[in-house]
Amino acid sequence: GRNKMPVKFKESVAKIGANRKKVGTIHYYMHATSTKELVEKFENANTQPKLKQKISNELVKRKVSV
Repeated sequence: GRNKMPVKFKESVAKIGANRKKVGTIHYYMHATSTKELVEKFENANTQPKLKQKISNELVKRKVSV
């Protein structure tokens, strides 16, 4: 199938340098987030269902059972 964009864990953040200029962007992708952090967020009652589903998909990909 078509190549999909990587799944985000949370919104990207613009990195601001000297003189309030944008010097780069920090992306928070699912595949780059630690398994420990994903499991903690997944088990948190305050996590939105949409994010829980995305985390669940990633954990299945990593063969981690919750």
